[in-house]
Amino acid sequence: MRSGFDAQGPLARLSREFDVFGPLGGGAEPWLTAELDQHAAAVRDSIVGGGARLTRRSLTGYLRGFVDGCRERGWHSTSSEYDWETLRLLAICRLAKECGFVR
Repeated sequence: MRSGFDAQGPLARLSREFDVFGPLGGGAEPWLTAELDQHAAAVRDSIVGGGARLTRRSLTGYLRGFVDGCRERGWHSTSSEYDWETLRLLAICRLAKECGFVR
């Protein structure tokens, strides 16, 4: 395990939780894969567009800010459908896995 890796960090915890019910691996419906690709690209653009590099730390910062914004709006997902916020969270998890920030 590389130095500085926090197995209990927010990206790792969220990825484990979403991996239970989310389409983070292969075999997702094509429409869902396209949605996650678009969300992941938007997250990446938001981070690097601000002059930062896409790192575990910058992605974790984005995640924290996003979750804080969701909480401020009173969001909680009780639907069996994928709402916008859930898709964004899944995309963050998938991006973290693709970049090697979590396993």
